[in-house]
Amino acid sequence: MAFRTLYIEKALYVQLDLNNIVVNYENDNYYINLDEINTIVFDDPRCKISLRLLSTLCENGINVIFNNSSHMPIGSLQTLYNHTRSPKKIKSQILWSKESQIYLWTEIVKTKILNQIKTLEKNNKLEKINIMKQILNDISLGDNNNREGIASRIYFKELFGNTFKRFDENIINYGLNYIYQIIRSKIAQEIVACGYVPALGICHKSEFNLYNLADDFIEPFRPICDYYLNNILNNAIEDYLTPQIKQEIVNILNYNVNYKNASYKIHIVIQFYVQSLFNFLETGDIKYIEFPKL
Repeated sequence: MAFRTLYIEKALYVQLDLNNIVVNYENDNYYINLDEINTIVFDDPRCKISLRLLSTLCENGINVIFNNSSHMPIGSLQTLYNHTRSPKKIKSQILWSKESQIYLWTEIVKTKILNQIKTLEKNNKLEKINIMKQILNDISLGDNNNREGIASRIYFKELFGNTFKRFDENIINYGLNYIYQIIRSKIAQEIVACGYVPALGICHKSEFNLYNLADDFIEPFRPICDYYLNNILNNAIEDYLTPQIKQEIVNILNYNVNYKNASYKIHIVIQFYVQSLFNFLETGDIKYIEFPKL
């Protein structure tokens, strides 16, 4: 099974040689077998990439993320086909029962808040834990009372400080945006691999968003990413995302998370997790639902 996450910067060009990706620098070539690669992040817009390599990466279902000139994720490479029965799956997706979608979204929100509570506990941020638990208990079906939003406002200020505001321009928000985009692209890749369309969400419904379903499925992973990112930034000296910090953030894909009472790497859990949610949405049987937990 693929296990490597590549972070490529300052390379002259990247190409394919047999079943290897070849990363060329001024004085050296590095060869990595494609069968070992799970995710690639291209961080330098000046790097030249062969079309043959990009086509092969699509065919092999490797998650590819492109950063812009500000070194932030700007897009990903998605294959147009990855499942032989995709038209049938898409028709089924359109007809998923409303009741199943509402139930699943409720469970997603509950798991997200539960993971937020665990993140605060692991960071010894205990002052608001009882409030968070009360919010968890107050969630209505479909979260019509927006407990998720209320919990997140409390959670972020507890974890990162009272002055913290989501989407302010600082290293914390840059780091959150960076890892969320990477996890989001990996989830979108798995959605396509299962034959479904990432644009058709169960709660996120924006007509301008091609990744509505990925944005639904990512929610339980966000507090897990927050926990690992917080540890990385606590050990950082600089107040901006250096190449070394970004490499550590990308490597969160290889950190462990609890799933089905065992510990697995996040990129492996994403595959099983996405499939489990589809199994539920297709059958309505709650036994299939399994969530990642910190």
